[in-house]
Amino acid sequence: MRYKIFFFVLALFLVFYFYIAHLNPENVKFYYGGARPIELSLAEFIIASFCLGVIISIIVSFFYDLKTVVTSWMAKRAERRSEEYLELLEKAKHYDLKGDREKAIEHLDRLARRNPGREETYIALSDIYVSMEDYDKARETLDLAEASLGKVESILFKKVRLNMKARDYARNEALLKDILRINESSLDALRLLRELYIWKKDWDGAYDVEKKIRRYVKTEEEAKRLIGIRYQKAVGLFNNQFQLNAETIVEELKEIISEDKRFIPAYILLGETYKKTGKPNEAGRIYGRGYTKTGHIEFLLRMEDLYIDRGDPEVILKIYRRVLDVSPDDHLISFLYARLCLRLEMIDEAIDTLNALMAEGEDFKGLHRAMAEAYVHRGELENAVQEFKNAFPMDESVYIPFVCTKCNSLKEKWSDYCESCYSWNTINVKKEDFLHGDMTELRTLYEEAEWTRGEP
Repeated sequence: MRYKIFFFVLALFLVFYFYIAHLNPENVKFYYGGARPIELSLAEFIIASFCLGVIISIIVSFFYDLKTVVTSWMAKRAERRSEEYLELLEKAKHYDLKGDREKAIEHLDRLARRNPGREETYIALSDIYVSMEDYDKARETLDLAEASLGKVESILFKKVRLNMKARDYARNEALLKDILRINESSLDALRLLRELYIWKKDWDGAYDVEKKIRRYVKTEEEAKRLIGIRYQKAVGLFNNQFQLNAETIVEELKEIISEDKRFIPAYILLGETYKKTGKPNEAGRIYGRGYTKTGHIEFLLRMEDLYIDRGDPEVILKIYRRVLDVSPDDHLISFLYARLCLRLEMIDEAIDTLNALMAEGEDFKGLHRAMAEAYVHRGELENAVQEFKNAFPMDESVYIPFVCTKCNSLKEKWSDYCESCYSWNTINVKKEDFLHGDMTELRTLYEEAEWTRGEP
């Protein structure tokens, strides 16, 4: 059947040829650049062109099929080599899991020499050295990987994590910048670089990186971190260049407070700035505003120091009493008031307040210590000894324990920044049920209180 079709097509082709030759008896001159042209009939010219096209098509098709065969063969060969490589890699890892690390290292070394372009070998080998805490060998292995493969993002990240494991953080800045040159939108690299700058207390560098992160991540957590870094820049100016930048510090802190009205460190630093520029009334107003917005006791402690240093203890006593009128069940405020009475040698009132707290069921070491000190002032040494026993053991500098609400690390006193988890505005009183939020009553009190008008 195939041959019949072939002869039929050939017959049609011949009929077409004779038909064209009959209609076009004249010759056609074909110039190809030589001295004399080729003369062919039109039919012969068409047939010759057709045959030439078929021949060229066959040649092209042949080379295309040849390329396909070679490519397929090379792909299968590469696949076989990859499978063999993965088998050997798994074998080396199996030796490591069995605890035979010397044999695992030997296999991986051989595999790296035979396959210098495969990063998995170098990574597996460096992981073994890291687990052995041989950080120098791990670093040498990754350097060989970089020499063979160039600056590859995965290898650079491996170096970064190796340095973090070895606590050799100083090396990471250049590595992270290399990663960002390869991939400027790498959030992992940006975050690690930001944390590095925070660790170095390079707040300008941390601020620049955090702004880049904020282009890609617009979460509340990142917004708070940016505020924290901006605050630290203000702290740097406060500590080192205060006289030149006092107004800048005030404006920046006010802007931070307007963006986050519960960011306690900005209120505290703004109050300290006003004190340093001779504006204690402004400092008192800021501490009062911070307390009504956050309910944090640090503001009350700052106001104690402010008004006692000014020789106006009646002001802070009045503030405590008005707060207690609004929140009589706030035991922490009652305790702070009792401590203030001790500080001002108002012993009877201090003891009455502490006894009232004990009657309410409160029982913590700071309470017993305060009661012991009150008894010492009264000369009741036997009662004082008993209360000191109830307070034991206790750090002599700690009345009220603080804690980071993010990482739960304990603190002896309030701090604007937690060194354990690199976070701001997270240090609070450990006993959470002592604290209150932004209450309507306190806002009313704030609007009416003396500290809002700067009165003594």
